[in-house]
Amino acid sequence: MRVDKAPQRVSRGLRSWCLGLVSGVLLLLPSLGTGAEESVRVAPGVRFTFEPADAPFVDHVLGIVREASPHLRATLGLPAADTIHIHIAPTQEAFLTYTPGAIPDWGAGYAVPDRRLVVLRSPRITGTYDGSTELVVHELAHVMLHSALRGVDIPRWLDEGFAMHMAREWGFWDRASLVVAVVSGNLVSLGAIQGVNTFPEHRAQLAYQESALAVQYILRRYGEAGLHTLFDRLRLTGSIDQACFDAFGVSIVGFERDWLAYMERNYGWRMVLGESLTIVIAPLFGVLCLLAFLQIRRRRKATLRRWAREEVDDWHSDEDDWRRKNEEWIMSRERDD
Repeated sequence: MRVDKAPQRVSRGLRSWCLGLVSGVLLLLPSLGTGAEESVRVAPGVRFTFEPADAPFVDHVLGIVREASPHLRATLGLPAADTIHIHIAPTQEAFLTYTPGAIPDWGAGYAVPDRRLVVLRSPRITGTYDGSTELVVHELAHVMLHSALRGVDIPRWLDEGFAMHMAREWGFWDRASLVVAVVSGNLVSLGAIQGVNTFPEHRAQLAYQESALAVQYILRRYGEAGLHTLFDRLRLTGSIDQACFDAFGVSIVGFERDWLAYMERNYGWRMVLGESLTIVIAPLFGVLCLLAFLQIRRRRKATLRRWAREEVDDWHSDEDDWRRKNEEWIMSRERDD
C-alpha cells in the first residue's frame, strides 16, 4: 500500500523539512505512549526502528529484504539504493498515527515513498508472521519504484500493479473473484483505483488484482522491455498518457480499452467453460474424493464386522460338532455295556 504524496504547492525543500520533523516526532509518539524504549538496527541498505520485543520479527524482515532487494534493484535498473527506513509499529494506534486518516482499517502495512519509509504492524498486533514476505516485498517495491522514477507522480494502478507483480500476490481464489467481477461487469476502472485507500476491503482487493493484471498484460504483450520503456518515458515526461503513447503507440484510454478486452478474453464468459471451469471442478473434485474415502472406510468396517461374525459362527459350529460327537460316543459305550 502506498500513501500519496503531499500537495505539490508546498515547496520541495520546505516539504521535506516539514515531513522530516513530523515523521521524527510521530515515530517518538508510540514510545512515549507505551514507555517502551525504541531500538535501532542498521544493515546495508536498511534501517529498522522497533521495540525490543519485536527483535525476532526484525530478523525475519531483514532476511526478506536481503533476498528481495537485489532482484528489485535489477528489475528497476537501480545499481544502488539509498537506505530504506522500516518501522515496526508496536500497536494498532501507533500504526495509524504516522499518517492519520490515510490508512484504511484493513491495511497491513504501507510505504511513504517520499520519506523512503515502510511501516509494518508488529506480529504482536497480527498474531502471526503469515504473509509477511509478500507484504515486505510489496512495500519495498513501492519505495524502490518511486526512487527509480525520481519522484514522478505514478498512477496508482501502475504503482500497485508493479508491487503486486514483484510480490507474486496472486492465487486461485483471486482468480475466482476476478471472474465474478468481469462477468458481472463490476470491474474498477484503472483511473478509479487512485482512490483505493477509501475502498472497502473487498473492493480494494479487486482493485489490487486488476492492477496486477494490468502489469501482467503489459508484460505479456510488450515484454519486460515494454514495461521498462513505460517507466523511462513516465520518468522523462511525467505524463502517463504520453508515456503510454511513446511506449505502446496508444493513449492511456486506448491502453485501458485493450486491457479490458484482454480481461474479457481471459476472465470473462468465454473462459467460464474453459480455464475458469477449474474454479468449479476443483472444489467438486475435493468433495468427490472425500465421499469416496468415506465410502471405502464404511465398506472396510462392514467387511471387518462380517469377518468377525463368521469367526464367531465357525467357533460355535466346531463346538456343536464336538458336543454331538461326544454324545454319540457316550451312547455307543452305553449300548456296548
